[in-house]
Amino acid sequence: MQRTHLLVLAKAPVPGRSKTRLTPPLTTVEAAAVAEAALADTLEAVAACGADRRILALDGEPGPWLPAGFEVVPQVEGTFNERLAAAWAFAGGPGLQIGMDTPQVTPGLLDAALGVVTGGAEAALGLAEDGGWWALGLARPHPGAFEGVPMSRGDTGALQRKRLEALGLTVADLPVLRDLDNAEDARIISALAPRTRTAQRVRALLPTVDVVLPVLNERGALPWVLERMPPGYRPIVVDNGSDDGSAQVAADLGAHVVSEPRRGFGAACFAGLTAATAPVVAFMDCDASLDPADLPRVCAPVLAGDADLVLGARNAEAGAQPLHGRLANRYLARQIRRRCNAHVTDLGPMRAARREALLGLGITDRRSGWPLEMVLRAGQDCWRITELPVPYRPRIGRSKVTGTLGGTLRAVKDMRAQLAQFTTGKR
Repeated sequence: MQRTHLLVLAKAPVPGRSKTRLTPPLTTVEAAAVAEAALADTLEAVAACGADRRILALDGEPGPWLPAGFEVVPQVEGTFNERLAAAWAFAGGPGLQIGMDTPQVTPGLLDAALGVVTGGAEAALGLAEDGGWWALGLARPHPGAFEGVPMSRGDTGALQRKRLEALGLTVADLPVLRDLDNAEDARIISALAPRTRTAQRVRALLPTVDVVLPVLNERGALPWVLERMPPGYRPIVVDNGSDDGSAQVAADLGAHVVSEPRRGFGAACFAGLTAATAPVVAFMDCDASLDPADLPRVCAPVLAGDADLVLGARNAEAGAQPLHGRLANRYLARQIRRRCNAHVTDLGPMRAARREALLGLGITDRRSGWPLEMVLRAGQDCWRITELPVPYRPRIGRSKVTGTLGGTLRAVKDMRAQLAQFTTGKR
């Protein structure tokens, strides 16, 4: 009986040559780090499968990501089709060949796919969701198996199947998987296989949610807030002119820091929104009145596609929200309901929405009217707006808005301007 093999065609994870479709939003070094994690996960699954031989056809040099027990053969010069054919000529058959773009594979999946070939099928093909293919099995090598098949196209998988059938082979279907090509692929695959190296690397480099934290002299609260940020949630600290070292504290704690010298809550929020790259953006105060641990619950309806804008309705502890603040929020909530039929009870400072949709709203206020304008515009655009209760604690330090007469007066003026604008229908 012939020995079976599991053949991997891969490229050494080198910056500028690996996972280039991840740049941007990643740098070439970060993209190579994701490639290394994906390759390590793939080879680990191959090492644990039941194939008699484990072969790596490598473009580049081996690294610490290579497990023991692999035969390593350099890829030949030429087109990708020629490299595929040469690797199969070396490996022989029966076997299964995969790449490094499906780090979600498991030993069980690989054994089942290999079993299709050893069980009598002449060929087996696993299509990728983007129209390519992630796995190909052959009972024996065919020199012309890849001849004339265009690669990296939306119909590559279908054309590869036609080529195998043209050689007279019966082709069995393998499960359809998603390739890791771009940032969206990386996030989806990481959710499918959350315990892999790839998922850990992607969560660190490609967060699911960017959290915008406007900061003006919040040095005392920053450590508590940043240390409680959930995995997959990247804090974007927007320093709005602090003179207490807040920006350096945030940077030392690993936050992405953006400087916005133009004073104003809306200016800081807009700067954070434009710096964000994650599909969902959350906003919250950075004074320790809100707990970042509540962010996943607020973001969940947006991530699931069940809501377009979620507001965290504050359930205030004693002393956390002054009476005039509670009364103002009730008044604003009534005005929102009147103008856009959005059933809200609080203009909550913790909120979440999709980044592209937020940019499309065209919010113009750069001061205290920003949060109100966001809700009014979203409501008039028929967004699905919902709210969830979140605990609200006494803040650290004095509020820059309700804690000073000037701040309060500016906020009232800005809010009134927004209400007047939407009353008259101007946008």
